[in-house]
Order: sequence, then structure tokens, then C-alpha cells
Amino acid sequence: MRADCGRSGQAIVETLIATIILTFAFLALFRLSHMLTGKIIAEHAAMRVARARTVGLNDFMCVKAARIATIPVSGERLWPQGGEFDYPMELARSKIYMASANGAMARGILEYSGWNRLGVHAGDGTDARVTVSNSWFSVSGEAAIERNSSLYMYDTGL
Repeated sequence: MRADCGRSGQAIVETLIATIILTFAFLALFRLSHMLTGKIIAEHAAMRVARARTVGLNDFMCVKAARIATIPVSGERLWPQGGEFDYPMELARSKIYMASANGAMARGILEYSGWNRLGVHAGDGTDARVTVSNSWFSVSGEAAIERNSSLYMYDTGL
């Protein structure tokens, strides 16, 4: 009888345990990198919202600025449907989207699944907060800029 009969499966068990641990570590790092990307995008979007507010744009324009800034973490494109990512088309539609007059027109130009979970708070022109949420995480970014729109925009009462 051989002396190593009881240890014949030890290497397989050790390999399995190590593979499981490494897989979970990789998935944790992947999730962490996704969260950090979301945080960076949320801070960028907050800066875009704060800038839009400081130059005198209304709430709808601030929301559109946040939506365009968060496209990289907004998930699946709902409209236009299908097709691969096409940067020139995306850029052209983004510009047309920003020029849209109302929400219905904007949805007919460009729409992403993550935009309905986007939280946008445009303050009085000195601060902005954008919250990006998906099934894995919810992160927010904040930005503040001095309001200068009163120096060059006048309220005409229209």
C-alpha cells in the first residue's frame, strides 16, 4: 500500500481554494474600480452643473448637462436603439440633445437607462450635487463655483 493515498486530492483542493479567493479578490477590485469611475464622473458632472448654473442656465439645462456628463456610467442606450457605439453619432446627438427645448424632445434625441436614476441638485449658482446610482453603488459628486451671471445677464421679465 502507498503512503500518499490519503493526500492524493490535496493539490486539487488547495488550487480550488486559491482560485476562489483570487476570483473574489478580482471581482472586488473590479467593483471598486467601477465605483471610483462613477465617483470621478459624478464629480465631473457636478462641475458641469455648477458651471451651467453660474452662467445663468435654468434647471432643465443643468439636468441635461449632468446627463451628458454621465454618459460613460449611464448604462444601456435606450434611444436610438441598437447599434454599436459610434463616437461621431454620439457627439452629434449630444449637441442636439443639449439644444432641445423640452424633456419629450430630448428623449427623442438621446436616452440612457441610467438617466432615470440620476440625482441632480443645482443650487443658487455656488454649488451643485450630482448622484449617480446603479445596481452596485450610489456615489455623489459636489462642486462649487462663484456666480457671475449677474454681471452679464439681465432679467428682462420674459
